[in-house]
Amino acid sequence: MNNIFILIILIIFFIFVIIRDYQIKKRRFKLNNALNSNFFIQTINNLIEENKYNLLEERIRLREIDAYGNEDYKKWIGNPPLDEKAIEKNILNGSKRFKEGIPYFWEKVILKKFGSMELFFQKWRSYCDENPTIDDEIIGSIRNLENEDWFVFIASQIEKSCLNLIENDYPKVINESYKKGIKFENYCMQILKQHGWEVKETPNTGDQGVDLIASINDLRICIQCKDHEKAIGNKAVQEISAGKLFWKGTHAIIVSKSGFTKSAHQLAKSNKVKLINEYQLKDLEKFIV
Repeated sequence: MNNIFILIILIIFFIFVIIRDYQIKKRRFKLNNALNSNFFIQTINNLIEENKYNLLEERIRLREIDAYGNEDYKKWIGNPPLDEKAIEKNILNGSKRFKEGIPYFWEKVILKKFGSMELFFQKWRSYCDENPTIDDEIIGSIRNLENEDWFVFIASQIEKSCLNLIENDYPKVINESYKKGIKFENYCMQILKQHGWEVKETPNTGDQGVDLIASINDLRICIQCKDHEKAIGNKAVQEISAGKLFWKGTHAIIVSKSGFTKSAHQLAKSNKVKLINEYQLKDLEKFIV
């Protein structure tokens, strides 16, 4: 009888140990999942914040506008494969699907930060576990978040950042005036003045490629403003480089609404010319100092 009693006690003890170990493992798994999820979203948001101006510049550069003013962002959004194996195959084969826009940023910046595709998707799955549903605006209902939603999620976070930047940096009054026909350089000048710069316009003739000269403390910035639909090339870089010498500037800047070509970026780097968009003007001193 005593043996049976002892056996029952041992069985109950072992069951207790098993249940306790299971609960401990479950808590550890939940905690690890939460940590991975937080790491994922914080890393994504930090990378977007660090690169928000460059992302916006690429968004502007890659947009296409038809004769009626309709904007197309297909090149910016891209169309990468969503399956992990297909992604790896495309990257190894140098697929064009990761050569520009958001897919390029994901591969060259986000994926690089995570260290490997395996780790990225491991953290992403943890995020899905912690945030199992998504409010899908396309189908108009809440649905389960799936593994292949990773790109929609990344693209949405980036688009939110870009649109927020546009909304915050386009004061309503200035934007309305700009749409009514105020020259782009006047728009740029107003932004600079709002942020403490003393700004002078150069003469319409003989400006030597410089539209504005912005001064603050010991800085004298020669600025060329480009309101074009296509990406700006080498010519503008050459002009502002010469204009900086003519107007005795400390720095040279080109502001473009449509981005810059790769060769312009290369030439600008060698000539110490900064290439920015209008949204970066409010932080101009940060970019040059």
